[in-house]
Amino acid sequence: MLEQKEKSRYIAVLSGDIIRSTELSHDMYEKLLYTLHYQLTLICSRNSKNKFEITRGDSFQVLLEDPENAATYALLIRTSLKSENENYDCRISIAIGHDVSIRHTISKSTGDAFTLSGRTLNDMSSDTLKITTLQQPFNEHFNLLTKYLDHHISGMTERQCAITYLELKYQQHLTQKEIAELLGANRVSINRSIKTANIKLTTEYTQLFSQKVKEFFL
Repeated sequence: MLEQKEKSRYIAVLSGDIIRSTELSHDMYEKLLYTLHYQLTLICSRNSKNKFEITRGDSFQVLLEDPENAATYALLIRTSLKSENENYDCRISIAIGHDVSIRHTISKSTGDAFTLSGRTLNDMSSDTLKITTLQQPFNEHFNLLTKYLDHHISGMTERQCAITYLELKYQQHLTQKEIAELLGANRVSINRSIKTANIKLTTEYTQLFSQKVKEFFL
């Protein structure tokens, strides 16, 4: 009896760069890098096989062995930066593809996920979040949704980004009172920010993304 061929494994790759990094003061730039490094370390703590690299000071790439969480991770990075300072932000390209050749360093790894992610990031102009996969039906399903979400996140205030970040980090397990305590704010203002920014729509997007990735790829 012939051995059954091993099922192809899918991974996700996040490629990103800091927006207008050269316009930041030295202190602001160092604080941004600290925040970015902390978030990338957090992402890798969620799955021991995840890896990241920061290159040229303002570019980064993340290999994800849990592709269903790629959108959550990308939004954790963006909202963490924007919650620190309204001048902080980054572009992120998410790609899902086959695990072809994963090496000790991300920069030396190859495969369609790396190619798609890097190529899409290079082609991004006004967009700051994009998703590309090998499955066109998946892309068509998320293209417009991601465009709306990208615009929505870009327009959030620091407070709204901070709340969104906590919602994503703790997977909606925090009460409004707990969020208020963490942010040193009163519960009424937190409730108002949640409603004004429709923050629940962001978490609903990540839940839908996770569900669809499992249906299409896992």
